[in-house]
Amino acid sequence: MDAYEKLIDGYRSFRGQYLDKQYEAYREWAAQGQSPKSLIIGCSDSRVNPVILTHAGLGEIFVVNNVANIVPPYEKGRSHHKSLGAAIQFAVNHLRVEHIIVMGHSGCGGIAALMADDPMARHDAGEDDYIADWVSILTPAKEAVVENCGGCKGEECFRLAEMEGVLVSIRHLAGYPWVRSAVRAGRLTLHAWYFHIDSGELLSYRPEEGRFSRLVS
Repeated sequence: MDAYEKLIDGYRSFRGQYLDKQYEAYREWAAQGQSPKSLIIGCSDSRVNPVILTHAGLGEIFVVNNVANIVPPYEKGRSHHKSLGAAIQFAVNHLRVEHIIVMGHSGCGGIAALMADDPMARHDAGEDDYIADWVSILTPAKEAVVENCGGCKGEECFRLAEMEGVLVSIRHLAGYPWVRSAVRAGRLTLHAWYFHIDSGELLSYRPEEGRFSRLVS
């Protein structure tokens, strides 16, 4: 089946579930507007879908995806990344979410680009290399891995950078004024997750332990 036709077939299944069997419930739910309690900032990688991973229903999660699940640092009045900032502001101030989760994952192409020894050797590198410019936001993660894990190589190095990148984004997230205010007021909690694609394991960062560990035993 063609990829586009598969999407259409999936929509037929959606119609069968929500517009035929549960039509009245769907109409009532849709009319109420959205009121998710969680914002998940994840990667654009097609293998990492937070709605599927958490088995969430329609309207339960506010989702923002970008390459390497990056949260840029807050820049007062001059941010070049207003789209993500607007989503965070809307989630915190208007939807009043109670949790924000930044979720990284194994095999992240954005982190691989960040960790490349010679970025200019990539086939798409050039003056308008959007990927290199975007992932450079996580340079502190690369520097931390290089400085503290000089002996690691290859995949091990990438996994550490993927996890460290999530923590850098969490630190950036905490710098947004509306996020900071909500956290101080006790109505918002920040979480760092890491998904192992191969094993299906989902890890959560434990600040008191200084490491990622299984979210569910």
